[in-house]
Amino acid sequence: MKQNIYDDPVFFEKYKDLRDNDKGINEWIEQPVMRQLMKIPAGAHVLDIGCGLGHQISYLLQQSPASIIGVDIAEKMLAEVARRIQHPTVELICSAIEDYPIRENHFDLIVSSMTLHYVQDLPELFRHISKGLKPGGQFIFSMEHPVCTAWLKGWIEAEGTKIWPVAEYAREGIRYQHWFVADVIKYHRKLSTIINDLIRAGFQIDHIAEPVPTPEVLVSRPDLAPHLERPPVLIIGTTRQSSL
Repeated sequence: MKQNIYDDPVFFEKYKDLRDNDKGINEWIEQPVMRQLMKIPAGAHVLDIGCGLGHQISYLLQQSPASIIGVDIAEKMLAEVARRIQHPTVELICSAIEDYPIRENHFDLIVSSMTLHYVQDLPELFRHISKGLKPGGQFIFSMEHPVCTAWLKGWIEAEGTKIWPVAEYAREGIRYQHWFVADVIKYHRKLSTIINDLIRAGFQIDHIAEPVPTPEVLVSRPDLAPHLERPPVLIIGTTRQSSL
């Protein structure tokens, strides 16, 4: 059974506070790159995997899409999206993305923000996503960087400096983390595994980004400086090849 930690009331409130009060890395590090990679033609059909509180949907609506489907496993998340965003082009589906039947050859763009490290069978999901895109359609996603998911026990102090160990990197599989609550399940994969799984699913790799805080960001958010030690996010932009 897929873990639905976001409907845990303690986790949900803490996560909502993180996102709504801009305490995390999403708006400062991750989203600028994601938005730069998106090519959204007017009238596009878009699927947002793990749509969360709807921050990405709000941006996508500015690009005049024909439709946006937001899929998320958490009822609490979707209730917030429904409260914040009332738009005729937006449809919300409560489902684990692994169980959602993606319509084939339909989407111009499929996006996923910081969700795929929760998915156990990522190769199978990549195949479904590839089939759901029109030939030439984009799949752009972010996930926790493999140097982070390899080691979920936190920073260590060395000579007064915070250091993130790159440990257990080659041991792929399940990880457990205390993030707001105990035993949050994530899955670690090497970067090479992710790339090869995408290629096998029929994707052309267009762009790989490992963003860290820029000097301009650090002026406003000096607390993000530890992320200069290692990239917190992996972002990959792909295109579905013409033939699968």
